[in-house]
Amino acid sequence: MNTSLVCIDVYTISEGDTLYSIAEKYDLPVSLLMKVNEIDNPYNLQIGTRLCIPGTEDQLPQAPEECFDTYVVVPGDTLYLIAKKHGIKLDNLMRSNPNIDPYNLLIGTELCIPTEG
Repeated sequence: MNTSLVCIDVYTISEGDTLYSIAEKYDLPVSLLMKVNEIDNPYNLQIGTRLCIPGTEDQLPQAPEECFDTYVVVPGDTLYLIAKKHGIKLDNLMRSNPNIDPYNLLIGTELCIPTEG
């Protein structure tokens, strides 16, 4: 069984959030959230910061059956910008590309662009 962690969701910090409340929502240890997101000070969360919610690959929602299109990552790309450019939801793009690290997009990586269904 593969136990490597992947981002199964991305959570955007909003007013009133604490690492504890976010960890509780996803049933995760606070220490894991801190490690995966390289957080040194859990009391200095910034509103709007996106957190990787870790999990195992088998927790990822099933990818769409086929790709509508493909896209090759270029310098300056983020998953958010790619999703916006193609008129799709960020979570659909992430589900269609479960093997990528959303915080370390590699230039030249070919992404599956799903159909909105």
